[in-house]
Amino acid sequence: MEKFAFALSAALSLAACSEAAEKSAAAPEVESATIEAASTAGAYAPMAVFAPFAGKAFRGEWTDPDGSNIVDIATYDMILNGRALQSTHRIEGKDYGGRTIFFFDEGAKTYVFHYFTTAGFHTSGAAQFIDGGLVTDEKVEGHETIGSVRSKVTFKPDEILVDVVYVGKDGSETPGGSRIYRPIADPGRLFPDTE
Repeated sequence: MEKFAFALSAALSLAACSEAAEKSAAAPEVESATIEAASTAGAYAPMAVFAPFAGKAFRGEWTDPDGSNIVDIATYDMILNGRALQSTHRIEGKDYGGRTIFFFDEGAKTYVFHYFTTAGFHTSGAAQFIDGGLVTDEKVEGHETIGSVRSKVTFKPDEILVDVVYVGKDGSETPGGSRIYRPIADPGRLFPDTE
């Protein structure tokens, strides 16, 4: 019986290897077509709305509910041949900051994003343009009290307006206020590991 089990195991392993070899023979063809299509791709229309902000830095300043003055520095860059927007930010004088990668999901026909923070929590969400602004809804993972965030971002030639609402895990809503970000010439180095 033991020999039969071993023989069956060996036969199944060989069959799996044979099937994997057949599948991998087709993989280079699929990869080559994907690589070639990406290499010849021109400007990506869904991301064109963000192009005016690429390579720029912005400074936002607001007052926290406890009266503290908050200054946020953010940079924006088109990445992956214009297929995505990357934003890195840091609260001035603090270790808190994060990076968002924003892209257009062809299948869902909507913008999606992922935000990673130095505080250890992260978010993912979807966004669409409504009434002249980018309306976002993001799910928060790993934060002690915040379950989701809703915001509206309005892009103007010389400023970015952000209105935020924090939704607690208990369903309570806390307005985060309005923030206005204006261009700055030099953001400095936001983190030791960024350029």
